[in-house]
Amino acid sequence: MRCDHARERIGALIDGELPVRQHRGVADHADTCPACARYRDELRNLSARLPAARMRAPQGLAQRIQARLAVEPSQPEELATPRPASWLPAAKIAAAFAAMTGGRVPALRQVAVLLMACVVSALATWWTMQAAGVRQDITRDVLAAHVRSLLQDKTVQVASNDTHNVKPWFAGRLEFTPVVKDLSAEGYQLVGGRLDYVGGRRVAALVYKKRLHQISVFIWPSGNEAALKLDTAEGYNVASWSRGGMAFWAISDLNAGELRDLPSLL
Repeated sequence: MRCDHARERIGALIDGELPVRQHRGVADHADTCPACARYRDELRNLSARLPAARMRAPQGLAQRIQARLAVEPSQPEELATPRPASWLPAAKIAAAFAAMTGGRVPALRQVAVLLMACVVSALATWWTMQAAGVRQDITRDVLAAHVRSLLQDKTVQVASNDTHNVKPWFAGRLEFTPVVKDLSAEGYQLVGGRLDYVGGRRVAALVYKKRLHQISVFIWPSGNEAALKLDTAEGYNVASWSRGGMAFWAISDLNAGELRDLPSLL
């Protein structure tokens, strides 16, 4: 069997889609031909990695696609405004690939698998970079707000260790009600609260003290649940987590081990 004929069928061989009469011939050739064996192994490795590379589609993607399709022009194709090649429907792209491969389905499948792997890899890289960029921006804002408060004569706008004084103070000043708890029994003394600005939004800022260490806790609404993450920023420890519809970011020169205890208390 010629190598080009075998490679057209190796994808189907891996997927278990070859007829019995072809299976043995392709398998034997791949076992005896070093080049085709490498090609077979590369496809197997790629196929094994693809499930782990899957990403959850962004929320609302299906609705946006449906809305876009609903406003597509309904006039005959020859009257429609010409579009760039990047707008070609998927069916036309698939037909073009089929024509390029002479209608050979296995070759088209292999091209599609490779293209999908490239797209998934690019999307994963973009998504990771976007998330990392947003997190860096918030960390910078949290650090600046905390340091700015330490430079003031007063770190809070409402000074009280009584939650019944601090929590009502935010009413009318924010569109949400922050979580305010008395943690004095656990060693975290409530100092008070203030308004601050983080990530392009007004947020609640609570101030606690543990021994001589001041802790700023920034709170704002969040639709996501996120486990605790610990970072450092210019010598300060930063803890972030999301729970119960709220995002929490705490920053302090308190040691990381003690700051880690705070999320379970708030």
